[in-house]
Amino acid sequence: MSKKLVFVIALLLLPLSGCGIVSIGYNYADAYLRYSINSYATFNGEQQEFINNEVNGFMRWHRKEMLPEYVSFLQDMHKIAQTGTALQQDDVARLRNEVRTLYVKTLQPTIKPAARLLSGIAPEQIEELVESLQQENNKRKAKELGGSPEEQLRKRAERTIDFIENLVGGLSDKQLDSIREMSHKQPFATAIYIQLREDNQARLIELLRNQNGQEEIGEFLYTWLTAPESNRSAEEQATLQAFERASDDMIIKVYAMLSERQHRTLRGNIRKYLDTFQALSEK
Repeated sequence: MSKKLVFVIALLLLPLSGCGIVSIGYNYADAYLRYSINSYATFNGEQQEFINNEVNGFMRWHRKEMLPEYVSFLQDMHKIAQTGTALQQDDVARLRNEVRTLYVKTLQPTIKPAARLLSGIAPEQIEELVESLQQENNKRKAKELGGSPEEQLRKRAERTIDFIENLVGGLSDKQLDSIREMSHKQPFATAIYIQLREDNQARLIELLRNQNGQEEIGEFLYTWLTAPESNRSAEEQATLQAFERASDDMIIKVYAMLSERQHRTLRGNIRKYLDTFQALSEK
């Protein structure tokens, strides 16, 4: 479910609120995940117990198995940042593929329990789920797709700037202008991602309403996670690939324009997150 996905992605992509918050947040992640899952529908006592047990098991597994892999990923990032040389296309592509691999490995263990839970929910719970997903989608569309096309591009550029500044510190006016210009030239893929997400949700609801079993639901969730391109049209796939290439190119150019102070800040932040995840994995 998407709130759980957001939490996992936040872990992978270096949360921006500080290492202490990351550590505190991780230690209370089980409560956050239970709250998030329960926000989608009203579950009965047996379902609640199942959710609690699965969340606890997932967090134990995540701490033991996945955090060391996050540490390895951050070590790779830190090594690249320490070289002092220009960022290369191969580096960016490799890191992007590593993030995708970590994302899939992190969520794959949730498929079977999610399919088991969903295959047993009642019709009224399905309708609660439909309403919750719709409300969530509407909020996201209002935030990311609201306003004119120019306003959407402006908001995307500002989100990118916020992300970069949280990693490297304040940007100069010249850097800000360059980042805004590069961001505006990127293909706008947000609407495609949102629509594909809604299409997958609709397919899931169809499976639930048709009372399909755990195995079929699990197969669908697995495909959604591991092969999202299977549900994309050729035109959508081309747009998303163009966006990916433009994003990689932008990362290289932004990295090249950083000052020595900003490079030091970036290396320091990566090191802090690396140490934080290392400490969490050893508890």
